[in-house]
Amino acid sequence: MTNPNTRNMSPLVAAWKQNFHLATGGSGAYIKGLNLQRKGAVGQIHATPGRLSAAVGAQKATHKAVLAVLELTDAQWHTLVDRLADIPQAVADLLANRVPAAIADPGHARGTAIVPGAEEISFTCSCPTGHAGRVCEHSAALGHAVTERLASAASVLLAARGMPTRTLAALLRDRLATTDATPGTLPAAADGTVRADQLYSLWANRPPQQAAPECDLDPIDQITATLNDPPAPCPSARGLAWMTQDAADRAHALLNGTAAAGQPHDPLADAIRILATPEGVRRLPDVARATGHTESTLRTMMIGYRHGGPAGAHAAHAPTPTPTTTLEQAAEAIRTSRLLALGSIDIIDGTLTDTTAGIQLRPGPDGAWFPFTTSFNGEWRPAAGSSADPAVAYQAARRARTARPAAR
Repeated sequence: MTNPNTRNMSPLVAAWKQNFHLATGGSGAYIKGLNLQRKGAVGQIHATPGRLSAAVGAQKATHKAVLAVLELTDAQWHTLVDRLADIPQAVADLLANRVPAAIADPGHARGTAIVPGAEEISFTCSCPTGHAGRVCEHSAALGHAVTERLASAASVLLAARGMPTRTLAALLRDRLATTDATPGTLPAAADGTVRADQLYSLWANRPPQQAAPECDLDPIDQITATLNDPPAPCPSARGLAWMTQDAADRAHALLNGTAAAGQPHDPLADAIRILATPEGVRRLPDVARATGHTESTLRTMMIGYRHGGPAGAHAAHAPTPTPTTTLEQAAEAIRTSRLLALGSIDIIDGTLTDTTAGIQLRPGPDGAWFPFTTSFNGEWRPAAGSSADPAVAYQAARRARTARPAAR
Protein backbone atom coordinates (compact mmCIF):
# COMPACT_ATOMS: atom_id res chain seq x y z
CA MET A 1 0.00 0.00 0.00
CA THR A 2 1.37 3.40 -0.95
CA ASN A 3 1.57 6.38 1.33
CA PRO A 4 -1.57 8.48 0.75
CA ASN A 5 0.25 11.70 1.66
CA THR A 6 2.54 11.60 -1.39
CA ARG A 7 1.65 12.65 -4.93
CA ASN A 8 3.10 9.56 -6.55
CA MET A 9 0.89 8.32 -9.38
CA SER A 10 3.10 5.32 -10.19
CA PRO A 11 0.66 2.77 -8.67
CA LEU A 12 -2.15 4.17 -10.82
CA VAL A 13 -0.03 4.01 -13.97
CA ALA A 14 1.22 0.50 -13.19
CA ALA A 15 -2.31 -0.79 -12.48
CA TRP A 16 -3.67 0.62 -15.75
CA LYS A 17 -0.74 -0.74 -17.75
CA GLN A 18 -1.21 -4.24 -16.30
CA ASN A 19 -4.99 -4.37 -16.75
CA PHE A 20 -4.81 -2.84 -20.22
CA HIS A 21 -2.25 -5.49 -21.23
CA LEU A 22 -4.44 -8.27 -19.86
CA ALA A 23 -7.43 -6.84 -21.72
CA THR A 24 -5.59 -7.17 -25.05
CA GLY A 25 -5.29 -10.91 -24.38
CA GLY A 26 -1.68 -11.08 -25.50
CA SER A 27 -2.60 -9.93 -29.00
CA GLY A 28 0.17 -8.83 -31.35
CA ALA A 29 -1.68 -5.53 -31.61
CA TYR A 30 -0.28 -4.63 -28.18
CA ILE A 31 3.28 -4.27 -29.53
CA LYS A 32 2.14 -2.71 -32.81
CA GLY A 33 0.14 -0.17 -30.86
CA LEU A 34 3.15 0.68 -28.71
CA ASN A 35 5.19 1.42 -31.82
CA LEU A 36 2.41 3.64 -33.17
CA GLN A 37 2.15 5.55 -29.90
CA ARG A 38 5.92 6.11 -29.78
CA LYS A 39 5.74 7.60 -33.29
CA GLY A 40 3.22 10.18 -32.06
CA ALA A 41 0.30 8.69 -33.99
CA VAL A 42 -2.27 9.24 -31.20
CA GLY A 43 -4.09 12.56 -31.21
CA GLN A 44 -5.79 14.32 -28.31
CA ILE A 45 -7.45 11.96 -25.85
CA HIS A 46 -11.13 12.67 -25.12
CA ALA A 47 -12.64 11.33 -21.90
CA THR A 48 -16.40 11.02 -21.45
CA PRO A 49 -18.35 8.81 -19.04
CA GLY A 50 -17.67 5.23 -20.05
CA ARG A 51 -15.15 5.83 -22.82
CA LEU A 52 -11.75 7.14 -23.88
CA SER A 53 -11.30 8.04 -27.54
CA ALA A 54 -8.72 9.56 -29.88
CA ALA A 55 -7.83 9.83 -33.54
CA VAL A 56 -4.94 7.52 -34.47
CA GLY A 57 -3.01 7.94 -37.70
CA ALA A 58 -1.43 4.93 -39.41
CA GLN A 59 -0.47 4.05 -43.00
CA LYS A 60 -1.78 7.31 -44.53
CA ALA A 61 -5.18 6.86 -42.85
CA THR A 62 -6.71 8.14 -39.63
CA HIS A 63 -8.93 5.94 -37.51
CA LYS A 64 -11.09 6.68 -34.48
CA ALA A 65 -10.12 4.36 -31.64
CA VAL A 66 -12.25 3.91 -28.53
CA LEU A 67 -11.67 2.23 -25.19
CA ALA A 68 -14.92 1.50 -23.37
CA VAL A 69 -14.62 1.29 -19.57
CA LEU A 70 -17.18 0.53 -16.89
CA GLU A 71 -18.46 3.56 -14.94
CA LEU A 72 -18.41 3.51 -11.14
CA THR A 73 -21.72 3.62 -9.30
CA ASP A 74 -22.83 6.48 -7.06
CA ALA A 75 -22.35 4.23 -4.05
CA GLN A 76 -18.75 3.55 -5.05
CA TRP A 77 -18.03 7.26 -5.49
CA HIS A 78 -19.48 8.09 -2.06
CA THR A 79 -17.42 5.29 -0.50
CA LEU A 80 -14.30 6.73 -2.11
CA VAL A 81 -15.11 10.25 -0.89
CA ASP A 82 -15.68 9.01 2.67
CA ARG A 83 -12.18 7.52 2.69
CA LEU A 84 -10.48 10.49 1.02
CA ALA A 85 -12.02 12.84 3.60
CA ASP A 86 -9.80 11.20 6.24
CA ILE A 87 -6.56 11.87 4.31
CA PRO A 88 -5.24 15.47 4.70
CA GLN A 89 -3.25 15.53 1.46
CA ALA A 90 -6.15 14.08 -0.52
CA VAL A 91 -8.47 16.78 0.84
CA ALA A 92 -5.98 19.52 -0.02
CA ASP A 93 -5.42 18.13 -3.52
CA LEU A 94 -9.09 17.73 -4.37
CA LEU A 95 -10.05 21.16 -3.05
CA ALA A 96 -7.34 22.57 -5.34
CA ASN A 97 -8.85 20.51 -8.21
CA ARG A 98 -5.90 18.12 -8.34
CA VAL A 99 -6.27 14.34 -8.48
CA PRO A 100 -5.07 12.93 -5.14
CA ALA A 101 -2.55 10.12 -5.27
CA ALA A 102 -4.58 8.17 -2.70
CA ILE A 103 -7.03 7.09 -5.42
CA ALA A 104 -4.23 5.06 -7.01
CA ASP A 105 -4.39 2.47 -4.24
CA PRO A 106 -7.65 0.51 -3.69
CA GLY A 107 -6.49 -0.08 -0.13
CA HIS A 108 -6.92 3.62 0.55
CA ALA A 109 -10.31 3.70 -1.18
CA ARG A 110 -12.00 0.83 0.70
CA GLY A 111 -11.74 -1.49 -2.27
CA THR A 112 -12.95 1.01 -4.86
CA ALA A 113 -10.51 0.74 -7.75
CA ILE A 114 -10.27 3.77 -10.02
CA VAL A 115 -8.42 1.69 -12.60
CA PRO A 116 -10.91 -0.62 -14.39
CA GLY A 117 -10.19 -4.32 -14.36
CA ALA A 118 -9.15 -6.12 -17.53
CA GLU A 119 -12.69 -7.47 -17.92
CA GLU A 120 -14.04 -3.89 -17.72
CA ILE A 121 -12.05 -2.66 -20.75
CA SER A 122 -13.19 -3.25 -24.34
CA PHE A 123 -11.88 -2.03 -27.68
CA THR A 124 -13.54 -0.62 -30.81
CA CYS A 125 -12.19 1.23 -33.82
CA SER A 126 -13.25 2.48 -37.22
CA CYS A 127 -10.83 0.04 -38.88
CA PRO A 128 -12.13 -3.40 -40.00
CA THR A 129 -10.57 -5.25 -37.05
CA GLY A 130 -11.82 -2.78 -34.47
CA HIS A 131 -15.24 -2.56 -36.15
CA ALA A 132 -15.60 -6.27 -35.43
CA GLY A 133 -15.03 -5.58 -31.73
CA ARG A 134 -11.48 -6.93 -31.57
CA VAL A 135 -8.39 -5.12 -30.31
CA CYS A 136 -6.43 -3.53 -33.14
CA GLU A 137 -3.16 -1.61 -33.29
CA HIS A 138 -5.04 1.70 -33.21
CA SER A 139 -7.03 1.02 -30.03
CA ALA A 140 -3.90 -0.53 -28.48
CA ALA A 141 -1.98 2.67 -29.32
CA LEU A 142 -4.69 4.64 -27.51
CA GLY A 143 -4.25 2.41 -24.45
CA HIS A 144 -0.51 3.08 -24.42
CA ALA A 145 -1.16 6.83 -24.78
CA VAL A 146 -3.46 6.69 -21.75
CA THR A 147 -0.65 5.02 -19.80
CA GLU A 148 1.63 7.95 -20.60
CA ARG A 149 -1.08 10.51 -19.88
CA LEU A 150 -1.95 9.14 -16.44
CA ALA A 151 1.48 10.02 -15.04
CA SER A 152 0.68 13.74 -15.30
CA ALA A 153 -3.09 13.97 -15.84
CA ALA A 154 -4.95 11.24 -13.96
CA SER A 155 -8.14 13.27 -14.30
CA VAL A 156 -8.70 11.66 -17.72
CA LEU A 157 -9.40 8.32 -16.00
CA LEU A 158 -11.71 9.89 -13.41
CA ALA A 159 -13.78 11.42 -16.20
CA ALA A 160 -13.99 8.11 -18.06
CA ARG A 161 -15.15 6.38 -14.87
CA GLY A 162 -17.96 8.92 -14.61
CA MET A 163 -16.68 11.54 -12.16
CA PRO A 164 -14.64 14.59 -13.29
CA THR A 165 -12.22 15.97 -10.71
CA ARG A 166 -14.34 19.07 -10.01
CA THR A 167 -17.43 16.96 -9.37
CA LEU A 168 -15.48 14.71 -7.01
CA ALA A 169 -14.20 17.83 -5.23
CA ALA A 170 -17.79 19.09 -4.85
CA LEU A 171 -18.78 15.77 -3.28
CA LEU A 172 -15.89 16.09 -0.86
CA ARG A 173 -16.92 19.63 0.10
CA ASP A 174 -20.42 18.38 0.85
CA ARG A 175 -18.95 15.54 2.88
CA LEU A 176 -16.78 17.91 4.95
CA ALA A 177 -19.72 20.27 5.50
CA THR A 178 -21.74 17.49 7.13
CA THR A 179 -19.04 16.34 9.55
CA ASP A 180 -18.74 17.42 13.17
CA ALA A 181 -15.28 18.88 12.52
CA THR A 182 -14.71 22.58 12.98
CA PRO A 183 -15.20 24.40 9.63
CA GLY A 184 -11.94 25.22 7.90
CA THR A 185 -9.99 22.39 9.53
CA LEU A 186 -8.34 19.29 8.14
CA PRO A 187 -7.92 15.78 9.52
CA ALA A 188 -4.54 15.43 11.19
CA ALA A 189 -1.86 13.10 9.88
CA ALA A 190 -0.69 10.07 11.84
CA ASP A 191 1.79 12.17 13.81
CA GLY A 192 -0.96 14.63 14.80
CA THR A 193 0.16 17.45 12.49
CA VAL A 194 -1.50 19.27 9.60
CA ARG A 195 0.70 20.59 6.80
CA ALA A 196 0.51 24.32 6.05
CA ASP A 197 0.12 23.83 2.28
CA GLN A 198 -2.81 21.47 2.83
CA LEU A 199 -4.56 23.93 5.13
CA TYR A 200 -3.90 26.72 2.64
CA SER A 201 -5.54 24.68 -0.16
CA LEU A 202 -8.60 24.24 2.02
CA TRP A 203 -8.75 27.96 2.80
CA ALA A 204 -8.06 29.10 -0.78
CA ASN A 205 -10.83 26.89 -2.17
CA ARG A 206 -13.41 27.56 0.54
CA PRO A 207 -17.05 28.18 -0.52
CA PRO A 208 -18.12 31.82 -1.11
CA GLN A 209 -18.93 33.63 2.13
CA GLN A 210 -20.75 36.81 2.97
CA ALA A 211 -18.55 39.87 3.12
CA ALA A 212 -17.53 40.85 6.63
CA PRO A 213 -18.94 44.11 7.92
CA GLU A 214 -16.65 47.10 7.62
CA CYS A 215 -14.80 48.01 10.79
CA ASP A 216 -12.75 50.98 11.84
CA LEU A 217 -9.29 49.65 12.56
CA ASP A 218 -6.27 51.47 13.86
CA PRO A 219 -3.44 51.75 11.31
CA ILE A 220 -0.81 49.04 11.65
CA ASP A 221 2.80 50.14 11.92
CA GLN A 222 5.68 47.86 11.04
CA ILE A 223 7.03 46.59 14.33
CA THR A 224 10.53 46.38 12.87
CA ALA A 225 10.54 50.15 12.34
CA THR A 226 10.80 50.74 16.11
CA LEU A 227 13.14 47.90 17.06
CA ASN A 228 16.69 48.48 18.18
CA ASP A 229 19.46 46.52 16.51
CA PRO A 230 20.16 43.20 18.27
CA PRO A 231 23.68 42.54 19.56
CA ALA A 232 26.38 41.38 17.15
CA PRO A 233 26.75 39.16 15.21
CA CYS A 234 22.98 39.23 14.61
CA PRO A 235 21.65 41.12 11.57
CA SER A 236 20.47 44.68 12.07
CA ALA A 237 16.78 45.43 12.62
CA ARG A 238 16.61 46.76 9.07
CA GLY A 239 18.25 43.58 7.80
CA LEU A 240 15.75 41.44 9.69
CA ALA A 241 12.88 43.46 8.22
CA TRP A 242 14.32 43.02 4.74
CA MET A 243 14.73 39.25 5.20
CA THR A 244 11.18 38.97 6.52
CA GLN A 245 9.81 40.82 3.50
CA ASP A 246 11.92 38.71 1.17
CA ALA A 247 10.59 35.50 2.75
CA ALA A 248 7.03 36.82 2.45
CA ASP A 249 7.53 37.66 -1.23
CA ARG A 250 8.91 34.20 -1.97
CA ALA A 251 6.06 32.52 -0.08
CA HIS A 252 3.57 34.62 -2.05
CA ALA A 253 5.20 33.53 -5.33
CA LEU A 254 5.05 29.87 -4.29
CA LEU A 255 1.40 30.05 -3.27
CA ASN A 256 0.44 31.84 -6.50
CA GLY A 257 2.37 29.37 -8.64
CA THR A 258 4.61 32.10 -10.07
CA ALA A 259 7.87 30.79 -8.62
CA ALA A 260 10.24 29.37 -11.22
CA ALA A 261 10.06 25.59 -11.44
CA GLY A 262 12.98 23.30 -12.16
CA GLN A 263 15.54 25.99 -11.37
CA PRO A 264 18.77 25.38 -9.39
CA HIS A 265 18.14 27.17 -6.09
CA ASP A 266 21.61 26.68 -4.59
CA PRO A 267 23.32 29.23 -2.29
CA LEU A 268 25.13 31.02 -5.15
CA ALA A 269 21.98 31.40 -7.25
CA ASP A 270 20.10 32.61 -4.19
CA ALA A 271 22.78 35.20 -3.49
CA ILE A 272 22.46 36.44 -7.08
CA ARG A 273 18.67 36.55 -6.65
CA ILE A 274 19.14 38.92 -3.70
CA LEU A 275 21.63 41.07 -5.60
CA ALA A 276 19.20 41.38 -8.50
CA THR A 277 16.57 43.04 -6.30
CA PRO A 278 16.34 46.85 -6.27
CA GLU A 279 18.04 47.15 -2.86
CA GLY A 280 20.27 44.11 -3.24
CA VAL A 281 23.05 45.65 -5.32
CA ARG A 282 24.44 47.54 -2.33
CA ARG A 283 25.35 44.13 -0.87
CA LEU A 284 27.64 43.41 -3.82
CA PRO A 285 30.94 43.82 -1.87
CA ASP A 286 29.68 41.52 0.91
CA VAL A 287 28.59 38.83 -1.55
CA ALA A 288 31.92 39.09 -3.39
CA ARG A 289 33.79 38.44 -0.14
CA ALA A 290 31.46 35.60 0.86
CA THR A 291 31.50 33.79 -2.51
CA GLY A 292 35.03 34.53 -3.69
CA HIS A 293 33.77 35.86 -7.03
CA THR A 294 34.73 39.26 -8.40
CA GLU A 295 32.15 42.03 -8.46
CA SER A 296 32.38 42.02 -12.26
CA THR A 297 31.50 38.32 -12.39
CA LEU A 298 28.62 38.82 -9.99
CA ARG A 299 27.25 41.70 -12.06
CA THR A 300 27.30 39.51 -15.17
CA MET A 301 25.51 36.78 -13.25
CA MET A 302 22.92 39.34 -12.12
CA ILE A 303 22.18 40.13 -15.78
CA GLY A 304 21.90 36.41 -16.49
CA TYR A 305 19.51 36.04 -13.55
CA ARG A 306 17.27 38.84 -14.80
CA HIS A 307 17.07 37.16 -18.21
CA GLY A 308 16.80 33.51 -17.14
CA GLY A 309 16.45 33.11 -13.39
CA PRO A 310 18.86 30.93 -11.36
CA ALA A 311 19.77 28.85 -14.42
CA GLY A 312 20.60 32.03 -16.33
CA ALA A 313 22.87 33.16 -13.51
CA HIS A 314 24.78 29.89 -13.63
CA ALA A 315 25.06 30.01 -17.41
CA ALA A 316 26.50 33.53 -17.13
CA HIS A 317 29.15 32.16 -14.79
CA ALA A 318 30.05 29.06 -16.83
CA PRO A 319 28.40 26.67 -19.29
CA THR A 320 26.98 23.47 -17.82
CA PRO A 321 29.11 20.44 -18.84
CA THR A 322 27.35 18.86 -21.81
CA PRO A 323 28.20 15.76 -23.92
CA THR A 324 30.00 16.55 -27.15
CA THR A 325 27.34 14.73 -29.16
CA THR A 326 24.66 17.06 -27.75
CA LEU A 327 26.76 20.11 -28.62
CA GLU A 328 27.31 18.81 -32.15
CA GLN A 329 23.60 18.14 -32.66
CA ALA A 330 22.75 21.63 -31.42
CA ALA A 331 25.35 23.20 -33.73
CA GLU A 332 23.90 21.31 -36.69
CA ALA A 333 20.38 22.46 -35.77
CA ILE A 334 21.59 26.08 -35.84
CA ARG A 335 23.37 25.65 -39.17
CA THR A 336 20.23 24.15 -40.70
CA SER A 337 18.04 26.99 -39.41
CA ARG A 338 20.19 29.83 -40.76
CA LEU A 339 19.13 31.31 -44.08
CA LEU A 340 22.51 32.95 -44.59
CA ALA A 341 25.58 31.47 -42.97
CA LEU A 342 28.34 34.07 -42.69
CA GLY A 343 30.34 32.35 -39.98
CA SER A 344 30.92 28.90 -38.58
CA ILE A 345 29.41 27.50 -35.39
CA ASP A 346 32.36 26.28 -33.33
CA ILE A 347 32.36 24.24 -30.14
CA ILE A 348 34.65 26.16 -27.78
CA ASP A 349 35.00 25.26 -24.10
CA GLY A 350 31.56 23.68 -23.93
CA THR A 351 29.82 26.53 -25.78
CA LEU A 352 28.52 27.09 -29.32
CA THR A 353 30.31 30.17 -30.62
CA ASP A 354 29.81 32.13 -33.84
CA THR A 355 32.84 34.40 -33.68
CA THR A 356 31.97 36.22 -36.89
CA ALA A 357 28.52 37.21 -35.65
CA GLY A 358 29.67 37.81 -32.06
CA ILE A 359 27.19 35.25 -30.70
CA GLN A 360 27.57 32.46 -28.18
CA LEU A 361 25.16 29.89 -26.75
CA ARG A 362 25.79 28.22 -23.41
CA PRO A 363 23.96 25.15 -22.07
CA GLY A 364 22.37 25.83 -18.70
CA PRO A 365 21.66 23.53 -15.75
CA ASP A 366 17.96 23.42 -16.66
CA GLY A 367 18.60 22.01 -20.16
CA ALA A 368 18.01 25.31 -21.96
CA TRP A 369 20.41 27.21 -24.24
CA PHE A 370 21.30 30.72 -23.08
CA PRO A 371 22.26 33.41 -25.63
CA PHE A 372 25.25 35.76 -25.21
CA THR A 373 26.71 38.55 -27.33
CA THR A 374 30.10 40.20 -27.27
CA SER A 375 30.34 43.58 -25.56
CA PHE A 376 32.57 46.53 -26.42
CA ASN A 377 35.41 45.13 -24.27
CA GLY A 378 35.21 41.65 -25.81
CA GLU A 379 33.41 40.01 -22.87
CA TRP A 380 30.34 37.83 -23.32
CA ARG A 381 27.19 39.53 -22.09
CA PRO A 382 23.94 37.58 -21.32
CA ALA A 383 20.92 38.28 -23.53
CA ALA A 384 17.22 37.48 -23.20
CA GLY A 385 15.60 34.58 -25.04
CA SER A 386 16.84 31.28 -23.57
CA SER A 387 15.16 28.24 -25.10
CA ALA A 388 15.32 24.45 -25.15
CA ASP A 389 15.70 24.81 -28.94
CA PRO A 390 19.23 26.01 -29.81
CA ALA A 391 18.02 27.52 -33.09
CA VAL A 392 15.48 29.68 -31.23
CA ALA A 393 18.13 30.80 -28.72
CA TYR A 394 20.50 31.63 -31.59
CA GLN A 395 17.88 33.87 -33.20
CA ALA A 396 17.36 35.61 -29.85
CA ALA A 397 21.12 36.25 -29.70
CA ARG A 398 21.05 37.72 -33.22
CA ARG A 399 18.27 40.11 -32.21
CA ALA A 400 20.22 41.17 -29.12
CA ARG A 401 23.38 41.58 -31.21
CA THR A 402 21.54 43.86 -33.62
CA ALA A 403 20.13 45.92 -30.76
CA ARG A 404 23.51 46.51 -29.12
CA PRO A 405 26.34 46.07 -31.64
CA ALA A 406 29.84 45.98 -30.20
CA ALA A 407 32.15 48.87 -30.93
CA ARG A 408 34.37 48.23 -33.95
